[in-house]
Amino acid sequence: MYHPSTALILLGQMGFGLIIALYCGTQATTMVESAPSRTRCTVVALGYNTCLGIVGGLTPLVATWLVARTADELAPAYLIMVAAVVSFFAAWGAAQLIVFLAHPN
Repeated sequence: MYHPSTALILLGQMGFGLIIALYCGTQATTMVESAPSRTRCTVVALGYNTCLGIVGGLTPLVATWLVARTADELAPAYLIMVAAVVSFFAAWGAAQLIVFLAHPN
């Protein structure tokens, strides 16, 4: 971030930090509460670490390939936009599943 005012730079960074805190603060609780208590540790560990390893490990490779393939420096931004849309629908589906399981009738 570049701006002549240091105070505005810090305010912007604090805003980003607040957004990340809202997400990360509820992530662990959501993962733990969505798994059955008998298999909670295994389910959360395997699910989270497998997804993080695959997505986090392949994203730099895919982003580099997209830039080389399309010659568009913004190709990684499009990748993040697609991931955001997929995440939105996954979260929406999870919320619908929770409502259905809580009230099956």
